[in-house]
Amino acid sequence: MKKISIYLLYLIGCVSILSCKGGIGGSAMTGEPGELLVIINDELKNAETGEKVIEILNEEDSGLTQSEPPFSTILLSRNNFSSTFRSYRNILFLDVNKKYTTPQIQYRKDLWAQHQAYVSVGVGTAEELSTVLQNKHDNIIEYFVKSEIERYQQLYKEANNQIVEKSIKKQFDINLSVPNGYNINKIADDFMWISLESKVHSQGLIIYERPYSDTAQFNKTALLNYRDSIVKVHIPGPSEGSYMTTEYILPIQYKIGTYVNDDYTIELRGKWRVENDFMAGPFTSYTFCNLQKNKLITIEGYVYYPNKEKRNFMRQLQAICRSVSFDKIVVNPENNGN
Repeated sequence: MKKISIYLLYLIGCVSILSCKGGIGGSAMTGEPGELLVIINDELKNAETGEKVIEILNEEDSGLTQSEPPFSTILLSRNNFSSTFRSYRNILFLDVNKKYTTPQIQYRKDLWAQHQAYVSVGVGTAEELSTVLQNKHDNIIEYFVKSEIERYQQLYKEANNQIVEKSIKKQFDINLSVPNGYNINKIADDFMWISLESKVHSQGLIIYERPYSDTAQFNKTALLNYRDSIVKVHIPGPSEGSYMTTEYILPIQYKIGTYVNDDYTIELRGKWRVENDFMAGPFTSYTFCNLQKNKLITIEGYVYYPNKEKRNFMRQLQAICRSVSFDKIVVNPENNGN
């Protein structure tokens, strides 16, 4: 695909995020993006319970093209949990104590540092800890993932690409926080392709819209068919006759949420590939309706980084895609004659 050779956004993001100040006592948040510090009872760290905790938390992240855990997990005994570690960006505090007659889970922000995400789990026994972590795994991981995405979004607001953002606003009448480093590759009717390129990796954004007719357009098959028709025309591969498409051998996740503009959104996560070539990688797309314009809009992020971990790159793209905002139609209730 088209290469532009621009400085790595990932490096910019890491440096800027790690330098943020604030929180309790003005402490700076520490730790690298994608890291999770897990605190556990001293006697359980090197026991079977500690191994089970790591196994549960390291369940393969969804929507990636190779096996990657959702976080790089660091297991630390409570005895070693000094003030040095309290400013860590993501902390999961596990407390096994007979005082807990029922499991307790608390989610907190900015406990010891600004932008910090903290979850505490209190249970009565080690066996109960494994059960609670298995049952609440998705909720806990999603909380930390959302916190990672919010940190990127905060960064991108402060280092935004005004040229690209203005082009998006003009083309689609939406606001999108795009960081510096991205360039516009192509603009066509109801379509835009933007990417950040380096010698070793590529992060791309694809935006396209079409008239909104009915809810059948949110169907998984309909979304994928439309995606394939768009990227085939607009995203060429490196060799003649090659083009981007969807890889259907791997499962494609379909989720309904309120990811964009706090409104109904469909998230797809899967794998893209290049027809008649060997390029491939993960993608995440968000489809939503702008009723003000009667348009169905899709914003997609994709990564090309062969044989390397892509988790953090994908979260950066999710942060951009989820930053969409636009005017909503306000429907006033009927007066009913009163």
